[in-house]
Amino acid sequence: MNWKVCYNSIMSKKSRPKKVNKYDNLSKPQAEFDFHDRGLLRENDMRDLADEFLEECLDRGLMKILFITGKGLHSKSGMPIIKPFLRKYLQTLPFVVRVYEGRYDRGGSGTLEVILNPKA
Repeated sequence: MNWKVCYNSIMSKKSRPKKVNKYDNLSKPQAEFDFHDRGLLRENDMRDLADEFLEECLDRGLMKILFITGKGLHSKSGMPIIKPFLRKYLQTLPFVVRVYEGRYDRGGSGTLEVILNPKA
């Protein structure tokens, strides 16, 4: 009998709606760019793709964007290539305020979140 009561209370907890953080939407990227399925990329290719995406984001007045670079597990050398290059390149741009690794639920170590200053 006690087992049923315990089981029912567990089930009722699972069926409750999950709490929603009302500020979560403020931290979500407004746009994202995925480097997957683009074939073998050289540094110039990566730079051109990033610049094109950044230009579009700035034109639209976006402030927070996400680059999906992947973790680099399938790179020939076994070391990531896109993410380190992209992080270094983005940090040199005058309109980029901050570059950091994305949150776990957005891809974690396979992503870069970027804060832009559209007025710069």
